[in-house]
Amino acid sequence: MKRMMCRSLTAVLFLVIAGSSFAQSTLDTSTLQTTTRLVLVPTLVQTPSNEIVYSLHAEDFLLTDKGVPQKVRLDDETHQPLSLVVLMQTGGSAVHEFDKYRNLETMLAAMLGSAPNQVSIVNFDSRPEAASPFTSDIAQWTDAINHPDPGDSGAAIMDSLKFALALLAKQPAANRRAILLISQPTDIGSTTTAKEILQFSGETNTAIYTLTFSPQKTKLKDSLREGGHSHPPVTVGNGSYVAYFDLGEPLGMILGAMRKNVAAEMASLSGGEAAGFDNQHQLDDGLSTLSSHMRNRYTLSFTPTSAEPGLHPIQVRLPSHPELTISARTSYWLSGSDGSSQPQ
Repeated sequence: MKRMMCRSLTAVLFLVIAGSSFAQSTLDTSTLQTTTRLVLVPTLVQTPSNEIVYSLHAEDFLLTDKGVPQKVRLDDETHQPLSLVVLMQTGGSAVHEFDKYRNLETMLAAMLGSAPNQVSIVNFDSRPEAASPFTSDIAQWTDAINHPDPGDSGAAIMDSLKFALALLAKQPAANRRAILLISQPTDIGSTTTAKEILQFSGETNTAIYTLTFSPQKTKLKDSLREGGHSHPPVTVGNGSYVAYFDLGEPLGMILGAMRKNVAAEMASLSGGEAAGFDNQHQLDDGLSTLSSHMRNRYTLSFTPTSAEPGLHPIQVRLPSHPELTISARTSYWLSGSDGSSQPQ
């Protein structure tokens, strides 16, 4: 079944993304040009106790673009379909997490909701694999989601985000666009830069949500399980006790924690949200929380008063409610009419 899906998805990808080659160093930037200068800013507002606030109006928000206040609209999300790409790492240490995916399809279905919301599933290792067609019926891919096939040793997070953004760029401009990334936090093997992801997510008004596992913790748990001893014994005390220590895994855990958390960084820059999980319960809870936060964000929009191409830092505030916490994107990218400010 899973192999059949892979073959069918490859054929679908060829038809849907005709002639598109991921091996190119840059995306076809014509698909990523903003046709209007309307900028969407999904915004989550919570109380100090993390309760979601629902009763605000457009006039409550102050949004600045490069420090200049903008005229803000508050759009009704109930009339905006959601286009969601789920990126699932199947390579590298992700194979140790597959047993936690038993409820994944059910949780994703709850996150997606009903039609006209649509989802596409993309597995990735050292490169993204064929994408499933966008559908409102995620159940047709139940086996592939809950029981994915192991990939190679790679974890090309940035390349896969770029691939997902290209898929979303082809969705209707009026749709809300989001990516759910389930992976380790660090990238292995990508050539895509953070600047490219920042630009493409900004141009397509895409929020990135991430659920990450720790490959270092997985390796540490495996090393502590009873099994063969690959390290020489150490005599303890008077010699009555013999202990075996594998210092390699704890050291690797420390070094891994020192590397940049690419997944969380991309979520923060795009106005999405990041969470982690160590077991199935935490994964289910994380998906439930992200689903609630995704559905209950205010969708602010504005037309920039400045047409200057490039990165625009923005800030969202609630001057009359300083006690409330705001989660929103902190920038967007505006391309010139001639395609200037495109990444090289």
